[in-house]
Amino acid sequence: MLAAVYRGKDDLRTEEIPVPEIGPGEMLVKVEACGVCPTDIKKIQKGLLPGPRVFGHETAGIVARTAAGVTRFREGDRVALHHHVPCGTCFYCGLKAYAQCEVYKRNGTTAGFEPSGGGFAEYVRAMDWIVERGAIAVPAGVSAEEAAFVEPVNTCVKCVQKAGVAKGQSVLVVGQGPIGLMLMQIARWTGATVFTSDTMPDRLEMSRALGAAAAIDAREDVIAEIRGLTDGRGVDVALLAAVGEKPFQQAVDATRAAGTIMVFSATSPGETAVVDLGLLTVAEKQILTSYSASVDVQDLAAQLVFGREVRVKELITHRFSLDAAKPAVDLASQPKPGVLKVMVTMGGA
Repeated sequence: MLAAVYRGKDDLRTEEIPVPEIGPGEMLVKVEACGVCPTDIKKIQKGLLPGPRVFGHETAGIVARTAAGVTRFREGDRVALHHHVPCGTCFYCGLKAYAQCEVYKRNGTTAGFEPSGGGFAEYVRAMDWIVERGAIAVPAGVSAEEAAFVEPVNTCVKCVQKAGVAKGQSVLVVGQGPIGLMLMQIARWTGATVFTSDTMPDRLEMSRALGAAAAIDAREDVIAEIRGLTDGRGVDVALLAAVGEKPFQQAVDATRAAGTIMVFSATSPGETAVVDLGLLTVAEKQILTSYSASVDVQDLAAQLVFGREVRVKELITHRFSLDAAKPAVDLASQPKPGVLKVMVTMGGA
């Protein structure tokens, strides 16, 4: 089969590799669509992990083969795959900090080599614990491209819930790339009034179209605008969907006293920001972080995608074939006008 094989820093090659063998309780999935995720982009372009690997974890496809012991699915079923599932019994699972569970950290989908997602390939192997607890049946009428959003929407639902966003609150989402646009929609779904900021006019336009109460040009005075919209206080919660000192400071400054700043976008070593601890403490603002998906919101995330309560199809701006995975990653890595979600598709969209 064809696969986009990561060989080292910024080295992604289309190669022929063996179709993965499956064992008891496992299944082989023919990939139809896989989203290009910022976390995979960072690993590829920064060389954060040794090669060879096949990345890609926002995966949807068709069950091609099942092994003995598989009862939930049969050949021909359409599925979306999570690549991480926690054990449910360890110390961290008891805290619901699933991303810190050692079993969760074991990648459960692979196209070969060290398990790393495997969605940038024609076929992917789902291991037994993923088949049982991390594979989602995709209903008729939902495209593979839409289904591939189940995992990233899950991460955003977890983020919004962890930030405590609730009906009647005011929220600022800093950054309106694909993740920011999903966070905005989910925060709005809770009943919050959601404002957004970005530097790109087309992203602000998309934000308004998808329901933002106000979309503010980040090159303007965002803090003044936010205070004008919140009786001078600032928002209850700021969700950070952009990396850098300026977006972080904007989130802190736009949040009211005793409010919450949720950092969601910083996932690589070396992404830093400076905090005035004195001002933060006196104002009693709290900074939280959120990373990866939660098994607790798996069904809700699927419901939001499949029911189109979170609109994801509009976020897709570019589609690449598997043999063009490297240009897909390069395009997705550089925010620019007209580029939102980039998909690698195998004819299943």
